[in-house]
Amino acid sequence: MDVTRDRARQVARSPGLVFGVLVVVAIEFALALGAAVYPGHALEIILAVAVIAATLLFPRVVLVAALLATMLPQRVGPAQFDLSVTDAVAALAAFSALRYVPWGDPRLRLVLRGLLLYLITLVVSIAAHPTQRALLEWGHRGVLFGGALLIGVGIVQSGTTRIALRAFVAVSGIAAAIAIVFTLTHRLEPAEVLAMQKNHAGVVLAVAFLVPLVAKSWLAWPNLVVRVLQVLILCGLLATQSRAALVGLIVALALRSVIRSGQGRRRQASIAVLGLCGVLIAVTFVSVNTRDLSRSVEDQKFNAINTRLDTIDTTLQKVFLPNPIGGGGLRFWGDRALNTGAPHDLVVGELGESGVVGFVGFVGLLGITAVALKRGRDDLAMLGLLAFVVRVTQTSADIFWVAGPLTVALIIAGMGLTDRPGRAVQFPDGSRSSDTIPAPTPTRRRTDSTSDLPPNGPVSVP
Repeated sequence: MDVTRDRARQVARSPGLVFGVLVVVAIEFALALGAAVYPGHALEIILAVAVIAATLLFPRVVLVAALLATMLPQRVGPAQFDLSVTDAVAALAAFSALRYVPWGDPRLRLVLRGLLLYLITLVVSIAAHPTQRALLEWGHRGVLFGGALLIGVGIVQSGTTRIALRAFVAVSGIAAAIAIVFTLTHRLEPAEVLAMQKNHAGVVLAVAFLVPLVAKSWLAWPNLVVRVLQVLILCGLLATQSRAALVGLIVALALRSVIRSGQGRRRQASIAVLGLCGVLIAVTFVSVNTRDLSRSVEDQKFNAINTRLDTIDTTLQKVFLPNPIGGGGLRFWGDRALNTGAPHDLVVGELGESGVVGFVGFVGLLGITAVALKRGRDDLAMLGLLAFVVRVTQTSADIFWVAGPLTVALIIAGMGLTDRPGRAVQFPDGSRSSDTIPAPTPTRRRTDSTSDLPPNGPVSVP
């Protein structure tokens, strides 16, 4: 009897245990109440609570899942929010990442400040066009950009970098194989992979191609496996027939060559490649495929290229020029009176939505993000910069603010905005990354194959 009383006293004196019991009781009460008030949605309520609980209990799993979920554009949730699977998983993962984020990291803080300034510049457009869709889009952009970056940071800080990159490359290889088979069995039509539109799939595969090229040491796979995956993913990218994604990849590779090269012929050759990429981008705007030319004059009025050119012209003439300061409002194409769609052009789209003020903030955000990534001096920073360049370049013929292709690029970019805990990166001047960003002391050394512990000794970064 005395032993039982002592145990009861110990439990009562444990605030954490008591709080946990109260939380469980509250959740059970909420479930019972929700099922009673909304009996037709009892299963959805239970599922939602289970997902939130999993987010709290298994944050690292959710972070890795968010990177893979960038390949799932299917719509979920209430119709008025128009959320994709990517949006839903990314929101949960961003919440999970908060516990790992080093808020004192100067590069991360720089980018978050740039995002805040951009959102402030959008207030001008929202004030001129205070619609519900504009307000929702304003919040969505903040969560989409900032949340994806935090997910990438959380992956690194939680020690799941290796398993996340391995899973992403492996699944991308499977998606590439599906794309190749689809194209070969459908008369060389652009591949449809996991319900992804060709430009979406193109960005994902372009970023996946960069991982083993730039951050091969993180995969720790045999050279043969890496080479096979690179060839497979590149062929899958070609099967999507996403010209904009391919041009984005070429620009990223040329930029990497310029950054790594010194003075002399190698640097001149890299600059020449960049010039060639600029020509390819210009060709992307005016290229017409054989199927368009084979159509009648009447049918050619409604092909993809003419439709996009008409949309760009409408955006400039009817949306931007009448409202050059604040634009026509976020997601202005939702106004049926305009009878137009979203412009597939980075510059025109931003000018049309937020005017000159918002466009200046947007350019600042892109520049700040690129500078912060350029300041990093390890493989993940280079990978993040190139993935970001792929997405920005690709949207010269696409819509920028779209979850999925933007999310995958920003998660990878976020992984390059922070140093891994305990990672002893030695720079040429003798300084080490751990000198500026202190890492928590691990309680014990991990020995499993998925550990993110650094290789033997410090890593020298050229």
